[in-house]
Order: sequence, then structure tokens, then C-alpha cells
Amino acid sequence: MSYPPQPPYSAPPQGALLPNKLGLAALWVGIGAFVAALIPFVSYFAILVAFVGIVLGVIALVLPRRRKKAATAGSIVSFVALIVSIGTSIFYTVVLFGSLISAITNSFEPTPPPPLGESSVPLSYEVDGMGSDVDITYTTFIDGIDSTQQETGQRLPFERDFDVAYGGAATYNSYTLTAVNGDNDGDVTCRISLDDRVLIEQTASGAFATATCTISGTELLTQ
Repeated sequence: MSYPPQPPYSAPPQGALLPNKLGLAALWVGIGAFVAALIPFVSYFAILVAFVGIVLGVIALVLPRRRKKAATAGSIVSFVALIVSIGTSIFYTVVLFGSLISAITNSFEPTPPPPLGESSVPLSYEVDGMGSDVDITYTTFIDGIDSTQQETGQRLPFERDFDVAYGGAATYNSYTLTAVNGDNDGDVTCRISLDDRVLIEQTASGAFATATCTISGTELLTQ
């Protein structure tokens, strides 16, 4: 059995450039590194991949009688990927460690006290004595609004309790309790107390006698 003769081997023309597979590999590696550089935290690995692409591209460029287009493009893309991956890695590092440092710092900071003016204390208005038909007038501050209340012909003892703000703008408040005796000769005593501690007490005797007690918001801060 005979075989047909093989065609003679034809050498590439003199001066023709051969395919540059290494340059093509550098191009694909560079593209992969560029894509990886845009992904958070994968960019750290993209730095190494981009460096490999640059090395492959440089080697492909110096190979004799090889096409240079793919090698040139691979080197450029890999270099750009290296710059991008370094930049994104630095950015993600700063954001990550900045958040961790901030969280750790905040965990050791003491909780600040509530702003002055947002706390309240129990304040008591009291009137007692031997007087009768006593007219009582007192000031109140509810939700930052002051008002005057009057209750007439009261029998003693008399007491009203309030939660009042202190500090901040409430420092400038004043709290007044006035008791006016009826037409008998008894006595009346007004008293303003904070947590069962008497802040001020005044007594007046006789018909239509008036006892007045006044404190300021500043005095509440000193108690």
C-alpha cells in the first residue's frame, strides 16, 4: 500500500512576524486584573495578577520576530490595572480600619450626661396653719410654658406636687407660692420642698395676712 507524497514544508516568508501567544496571555491577564481591581477586597489579589500581566507583557515585547500589538495592549492594561488595584485597596483599607478604630474609640468613651434642661425634679407646694378660707396662688411650668394657678377658699393643709425641669433654659424659671389668710386671726405658712427638703418657708399671721415663698431655677441646681 502506498501513501501519497507529503507536500513540502514551506517556511514562513522572510521577515514575517510570528503570533505572540505570550502577549495575548498578558492581555487577558491584564483584563482580569482590571476587573478584579474594581471588586472590594479582591483588589488586594488583583495587585499580584496585574504585576504578572506586566511581566508577561514586557517579556512578550522583547521576543524577536513576534507580533507586538497584543503584548503592548497587555502591558498597558496590566499597568492600569495595577494602579487601579492599588488605589482601591488603599481606599478600602482606610474605610475598613477607619471604621474599626472609630468603633473601638467610641466604645471606650463615657456616655455623656443628658443635656441640662432635659431632666426633672419633684417640687412640692405646701400651705398649712390655723388660717381658714385661704386663697392660694402658685406658678407652674409644664412643657416649658409657665402659668399661674389660683385656688380660693381652701382649707388647710394644702399640697400640690409637680415635676419641674432644671438646668439649661429652665435655670431662668422662678417658682412662687402665695397664701392669703381669710378674715380670721389664724396663721398661714407657705413652703416649697424639693425631694422632701424644705427650700423656703414663710409664715404670716392675722386676718388677710399673706405668706409668699419664691425660689429660682438656679437654686434647684445647687440643691
